[in-house]
Amino acid sequence: MNNGVYSDIINFLKADIRGNINVINFIENYTPAFLIKSEDSVIVKGRSDREWVYIVTKSKSRLKEMLKYLDDGDKNFAVIEDWMIPVISEGKKIKWLLKTNRLILNSNMFNNNPLLDNLKESEAMYVFENSEYKEYLTPGYVGDRITSGVSSVIRLGGKPAAWGMTHDDGAIGFLNVLPQFRGRGLGKNVSIDMIQKVIKSGKLPFVHIEEGNTKSMNLAQGLGFVKDKTINWMQIE
Repeated sequence: MNNGVYSDIINFLKADIRGNINVINFIENYTPAFLIKSEDSVIVKGRSDREWVYIVTKSKSRLKEMLKYLDDGDKNFAVIEDWMIPVISEGKKIKWLLKTNRLILNSNMFNNNPLLDNLKESEAMYVFENSEYKEYLTPGYVGDRITSGVSSVIRLGGKPAAWGMTHDDGAIGFLNVLPQFRGRGLGKNVSIDMIQKVIKSGKLPFVHIEEGNTKSMNLAQGLGFVKDKTINWMQIE
């Protein structure tokens, strides 16, 4: 892609950094295979753990216009708003749908330097095997996020007891505390360290929390995250 065109699209997206934070980070983390802007809409195709499609648009009519850039191999859609789902999936079967709330940090209280260690690539399989979301992950993706993203870990007895990482779009996630170590505040400590590391990297901290996860929602809001919108990840057949 022409560097000038690429820069123009990035600048367009950055005019609304909070609204487009997922797709901006994804483009910066993974070189897009396809990236085009048409009027006020953008479509991005790229690979992290799988081939993803991001669509930035404001209206149903524009979304229908952007769908002409899709082909039969485009099955996985990221950061899809609720109103987009029936348009994208029309005439197709939804294989799975993950609905989350996006919360963005609205606080300036995290100015300290990070204190916790980073995960090691050698711990990727351990993290994967202890994840509650294995159906959405692969060991390779976990390893990639450890080496390419931001992570924090608390080790007890020489093994990870609590950890977190950033996703392919820069969202703070993967937060997990092993059952035997819960109730000690480890999750909060990992979350604070992750926030400080993301800020230090020059990025805006944000999280995705699955609907119904009251405990994680309370933790995030207690740390200064504010709900922005509901977004979805979807695979169609």
